[in-house]
Amino acid sequence: MRAVRLGFIAAAVIAAAMPALAAEKILRVGMGFIPESPNPYRGISLPPAFPHHAVYDTVTTLDAKGNVAPSLAVAWKMESPESWVFTLRKGVTFSNGEALTSETLLVSQQYMSTPKGRPETIGSTMYMVDKVEVIDDLTVRVKLNEPDPLFPLHASAWRVTAPKHWKSTNAEVVGNQPMGIGTGPFVITSWEAGKIVMKANRTSWRAPKIDGLEIRELPDEASRLQAFASGAVNMVLSVAPDERESVEKIGGTFFPRLTTQVAFIGANTYSRESPLKDKRVRMALNYAVNRDALLKQVLRDPVPPAAQLNIPGAVGYDPDLKPIPYDPKKAKALLAEAGYPNGFKMEMGVTPGLRPNDTLYYQQIASDLSKVGVQVELRQHTQGVQQKDMFAGKLTVEAFNMITRGNDMITDYRFRTCLNLTQGRAPFHCEPDITAAAKEAMAEMDPVKRAGLYKKILKLESENPPGIFLWQSVEYDALAKGITGYAPAQDFMNLQTIDIKN
Repeated sequence: MRAVRLGFIAAAVIAAAMPALAAEKILRVGMGFIPESPNPYRGISLPPAFPHHAVYDTVTTLDAKGNVAPSLAVAWKMESPESWVFTLRKGVTFSNGEALTSETLLVSQQYMSTPKGRPETIGSTMYMVDKVEVIDDLTVRVKLNEPDPLFPLHASAWRVTAPKHWKSTNAEVVGNQPMGIGTGPFVITSWEAGKIVMKANRTSWRAPKIDGLEIRELPDEASRLQAFASGAVNMVLSVAPDERESVEKIGGTFFPRLTTQVAFIGANTYSRESPLKDKRVRMALNYAVNRDALLKQVLRDPVPPAAQLNIPGAVGYDPDLKPIPYDPKKAKALLAEAGYPNGFKMEMGVTPGLRPNDTLYYQQIASDLSKVGVQVELRQHTQGVQQKDMFAGKLTVEAFNMITRGNDMITDYRFRTCLNLTQGRAPFHCEPDITAAAKEAMAEMDPVKRAGLYKKILKLESENPPGIFLWQSVEYDALAKGITGYAPAQDFMNLQTIDIKN
């Protein structure tokens, strides 16, 4: 009996002398919306695209300044205005063991060209890709259906998955079966409504420093903050700017994240009759909204009002353009000139809830417009429903909240001009002179001249806006104490650099 007791004591002494096993490093993220599927061709904007950044890589990427940088492709050259050759990274494998080869891009292009793949977000963004030709195992020729001197920039949105797995499952398998298979730092272990669980992909060419990733859907900001305060999550995407004190009070870091998006209220003039068809009315709406006050009171003044639907550092950004000033008297004069001296009524489609304070500034915009006689009724929709209706040309509202996407502004002109670039996608606004200018810019192969033509378009839009200009989108994230290496760049999450100090 004594021997047994001494044995336990000895074991206890040895255990006490040994270093404790390190706890697993799990990044637990709360966000407002989780995509329903790991399909790599759906979704491009943060926060919803966050889990895709964990699993998949793109052909190229962008650095913090917006310059094109290597990703799965390490080199590229233009053979002709409609032909680019890409050299892929050697030794990269997907999480199921498949090797990254030229076939990866071939299978991806073939899917994006199908009636199912073309309308999806990545398929429509890469609409210019016509054909992929295999030169050798790691070299491909990408043939375009139009000249594109900025194609490597556009390829930063081209997300790819394991080709054999994709052809066998089409990424729609659920339950315990493997779903999205990528080359990124994490592997999906479960993808359910409201929660995604991933483990580290130690074979990834950008292997993570942490052991796992859990993503929880917490639709409203209060639930996200509560989960952060309780420790249920140690990172939250999209916190209201006025929550800085709350986050820092519990030892967290309040992280401002400048996005590649410009927020605006789009004018739906293509699919229905509306006073907004008159450019004087659209200019009046811009003069009527006090953006400076909105930025100061609601968003805490992180950026200036937008003077154009483009971001600093992007191709063609024009620093000489000035924001339309707040001038309600001029707004009323323009409305009267357009035949609306007493204003008019209109419906505005909004998608509140994805970003904190959305509802507040939509309400303030409506309040500002009411002061010049424009009575706005806010119609709430989910982001998915409103986007689907916009893409299909079925919007029933006169105006709706919208954002630009990415570092090449011309890609968004497939929605607000009559370029008819994407099969199955309808525009919401068309101006003949801007459509003509966009066609001219797209045909220009000299990057410097092309940037000049972009400026021409932006100048035209500043005088004939497709809606109400707002601001470059800024989001705020909350990080728990001990999280290091958080360095998102150009709307891309570099999850391989994140570490957690236990």
